[in-house]
This record gives sequence, structure tokens and C-alpha cells, in this order.
Amino acid sequence: MGLMERAKEDIKRITSDLNGFAKSLLFVSKDGTQSATINGIHTKINLAVDTEGNNVNSKKSHISFSESLLTDQGYTTRDEVGRLMMKDHLVTVADSTGSEIKYIIKEVFPDETVGLIVGILGDWEDPGDEC
Repeated sequence: MGLMERAKEDIKRITSDLNGFAKSLLFVSKDGTQSATINGIHTKINLAVDTEGNNVNSKKSHISFSESLLTDQGYTTRDEVGRLMMKDHLVTVADSTGSEIKYIIKEVFPDETVGLIVGILGDWEDPGDEC
């Protein structure tokens, strides 16, 4: 195994190890026709710094995972010309209290060298919830 193949395997192992920082992530495609559950890293913070250096209340969430974990399950991550097309896919993950939180992937940043995808998450609003 070459160094690049080893790096890809290391990324997969590090991001999916449930004895480490990984959590179970449920993905559902934008059109709802595909779903897959893999392990990946979920981060949510509620603090940011404004342009003057002051702490402000802010919510930021993202996930990191090995793309091959999804594609190995037959989950489509790219279009016919190889562009990543995971924007607006639904992701469900349990938070630190065990409550399942649903998010929408707002932006995706692939590291196509080692197969790592970072997805910036936004709040998901159930179309059936009307207030």
C-alpha cells in the first residue's frame, strides 16, 4: 500500500471510529430517493467572534466524513461529470444529549486528495411544521 492509499484509509478510520470522535450520520438525498447511515464527525459550536473581537452567540455546525463510506453503500455523491452534488441533502445526527437533530447541507468542501468531505450545515425546517 502506497502512502496516498494509507492516508485515505487513515482519514476513513479516524473520522468513522465510534470509539473516538465519530457519531452516526443518517443521510437522505435531496429528492428523498436515497438514504445511508455512516459514521463521521459532527461539530456544533454556539460561540463566535465579531469583527471587533467580541464574543457573540452564534450557531455553527459541520460534519466531516469519508466520501467512500457513502459511495460504498451505493449513495450518489456526484453528478455524471464528477461534481460533488450533496448540497441540500438532509443529515440527521444525535447531539450530546442524545436528541436527534436534522440539518441541511448548505455547503460542501471536498478534499479530493484523501476523500474527506466537510459539509457546512444549516437548520432544517420540516415542511409539515406550520406555526
